[in-house]
Formats: sequence, structure tokens, C-alpha cells
Amino acid sequence: MPNLIYLPNFTVNYSIIMFDRISIKKNDAALEIEIKALKDNKKQQLLLVWIALFSLCGLAIFNQFFYDYDKSSKVFFAVYLAFWFFFEFKVIYAYRWRNIGKEKIIIDSKKLLLTKEIGKRGVTQTYDLEKIKDFKAFDTPDPTFIKMINTSYWNINKYNLVFTYEDIKVPFGIDLDANQTKKILHEIKSFIKK
Repeated sequence: MPNLIYLPNFTVNYSIIMFDRISIKKNDAALEIEIKALKDNKKQQLLLVWIALFSLCGLAIFNQFFYDYDKSSKVFFAVYLAFWFFFEFKVIYAYRWRNIGKEKIIIDSKKLLLTKEIGKRGVTQTYDLEKIKDFKAFDTPDPTFIKMINTSYWNINKYNLVFTYEDIKVPFGIDLDANQTKKILHEIKSFIKK
């Protein structure tokens, strides 16, 4: 039987606060924060060109399977295609996320729901509010080069907020600047204190 997810009703006495990419709905019973994906039109165009050219490279290598090569060459092509498929998937995912992705944080008196959606499809994680501790800004102590790679435009893992749930760190809030991070953190902490 599928898990049913309770979503709070915002039809009674709610207020909406809107920023550039962020909208916040709140009333006495629930808080909903929606964060649209960060999108840079020039970088999106470059990403699309990269996808097209990288797809052509993959097709050219795949085409080599139909020619008469020795076994070690075909193993090389297979390994290359495995890496190619991984990066192709990651970049297409990033392109779609940047175009139509959004993150939702919904909190009521008992639960916190984190949802990442692309279009109408998404993944929702549910957490018991009483088991959550320590909402704070998330800063990774990675060395500069690794941090640069992990926070590049085609990677969707630059989290700016984190909480602890049963001794596990749960990051959320993708691609927020310092002011947005502070505002969302303030809204969450204010709602939970009620």
C-alpha cells in the first residue's frame, strides 16, 4: 500500500511572502516554502550545447561496436560508454532541474516534508518534527577545488541548509544566497517555536 502524504490546507488565514525564487505560505497550522531552481539563461544555453555535442560523441563511440575491433578495444568502448551515460544522465537532469525544478519544505505541528520536483514528478521525504534538531546554515569544509566542482552549474548538490534527524545530517535548500538562507532559517525557526 503506498504511503499517503498529508498536505496542510492553506485555504484559511494564510499569508504569502514572495522573493525572487522563493515563496512562503504560512498560517497558524502550517508553513510551506517553495524554492524554484536557480536558472541562468546563458549557462542553460551552454549546457544545451554541451548536451548536444556530448550526445554526438557518445553516439560516435557506440557506433564503433559495429566495426571489427579486437576484444580489448570493445572493452574500452564499453567502459567509455558507461562513463558517458553517467555524465549524460547527470547533465540532462541538471538541465531539466534548472528549467522546471523546485524544492518544497512543508512543516506542520507534527511533520516536516521535503520535496524535490521536476515538472509534476518528485520525491518526498517525511520527517517527524520532534526528532529534528539543530536547523542551521550548511557549509561544506571541502577543499577549494572539490568545492568548485561540487557547486558547478551542472551539479545539483549545493545545499545551504541542514538539520539533524536521528543523528543524521539532512541537507536541503539548494542554491540559496546568504540572505535567502537567513530568511528561510528565520521562518522555519519562528514557526517551530510556536
